[in-house]
Amino acid sequence: MAVFEYRGILVASGKPVKGYRDADNAKSLRAVLRRDGILLTLASQENAEKAAAQKKKINLFAFMQRPKVSDVAVMTRQLATLVRAGVLLVDSIVVLTEQVEKEQLVRVLTVVREALNEGTSFAKSLELHPQVFPTLYINMVAAGEASGTLEQVLERLADFMENQARLRSKVSAALAYPILMLTIGSVLITVMMVAVVPKITSIFASLDRALPWYTALLIMVSKTLSSPEMGGFVLMLLTMVAGRRALAAPVATAEEMKAGTRAGRKAGPWTFAAIGLLIADVACAFWVESLVGFLIGVAIGFVAGLMLARLFAFVATPTGKVWKDSLMLRLPIFGGLFRMLSVARFSRTLATLLQSGVPLLKALGIVQNVIGNARLEKVVEEAAGSIREGASIAGPLKRSGEFPPIVTHMIAVGEKSGQLEQMLENVAKAYDTQVETRVQALTSLLEPLIIVFMGGGVGFIAFSILMPLIQMNDFVQ
Repeated sequence: MAVFEYRGILVASGKPVKGYRDADNAKSLRAVLRRDGILLTLASQENAEKAAAQKKKINLFAFMQRPKVSDVAVMTRQLATLVRAGVLLVDSIVVLTEQVEKEQLVRVLTVVREALNEGTSFAKSLELHPQVFPTLYINMVAAGEASGTLEQVLERLADFMENQARLRSKVSAALAYPILMLTIGSVLITVMMVAVVPKITSIFASLDRALPWYTALLIMVSKTLSSPEMGGFVLMLLTMVAGRRALAAPVATAEEMKAGTRAGRKAGPWTFAAIGLLIADVACAFWVESLVGFLIGVAIGFVAGLMLARLFAFVATPTGKVWKDSLMLRLPIFGGLFRMLSVARFSRTLATLLQSGVPLLKALGIVQNVIGNARLEKVVEEAAGSIREGASIAGPLKRSGEFPPIVTHMIAVGEKSGQLEQMLENVAKAYDTQVETRVQALTSLLEPLIIVFMGGGVGFIAFSILMPLIQMNDFVQ
């Protein structure tokens, strides 16, 4: 079967389209496109092979081009508009294939379109691509297909994903500057301690005088950071972490490789990082002044890496996830923010599912997988079990003590009044607003604190170096 690059015209709208399609020959290609409502005008096999070769080269960096939530949200909004306008679903997918810009999303839509042409339902077609379409998306589409309200469900999905992407972008934008400043400050101080301070403080070695305690502390820290032991420790620890992440990366299946939804383990960035760090370990062994010290640091880094691996393995278990997320919820300052984010996600997701016609128990099962906190997921699972026995939603959530009282109270009111979806929407909006306010307040406090940290670090280094020089000058005079 050959790959053809084709150009054609949509019979329904007269819009020109182009793309790539597998077919035995040009006649088969014309018949396949006719079923999709496309009138073939031009087909070229040689150009398609060249394009496919170029795409294969670009796919080496496919992990950097994965569709984002915002990309899927825009695509969903466009699909809802086309379906509401009366365009057939298959034709709508064809239009979207030419509309979207992300390479992987184009391939995903192409596979979905082919599945639709074979008689597969839309929801089942999306199940082949879990990296792009989450369980929430698939179940809502299935409910919309069953109830005949696919366009309304797609619009709700677009609203939901846009709200999630908007909140995520606001939080990321607010935290970007403090994190950048903290990173730059830490790197700057480390470089000064490793490269600058040893050269300046070397003149103190000839003095036959006791140095101030702060200067002695600075020299000790500088020697520790620039020692072969520390270099071997850091390099081996980073190598162990990168190697573990590379081994833990999922291997792409044949369907995922065809759709381009995963880069695969061999093309993953962690694999390249682990190999590069391992080469750096070997190279530094021939470059450092003290090979014994470097090897001691490597051994300590290896042990620390094994301990971290054991910790990560425990956190990956169900018990470990609950322990870690329970700890996250009880952190000072940030614990409340994490709880707000999870409660807002719980409320908005459950409201969206119920409005789309998904049954309550099934909706809770879906929500359980998208909250993002294992402790709250366990609470929702226990609440679903209580609901099967005839209990209300608010009761189990209130007894857990993990959901704020105002949330359980509003859910109880919504159950009694028959307006549960609206109450959940109100909870989500309120907590989204609180998250934005809390993040802005935190960033307003973090920025001056980071500046003080950077200034204090640089000031301590300058003070510790200048004071002995001034004292030495006074002694000479």
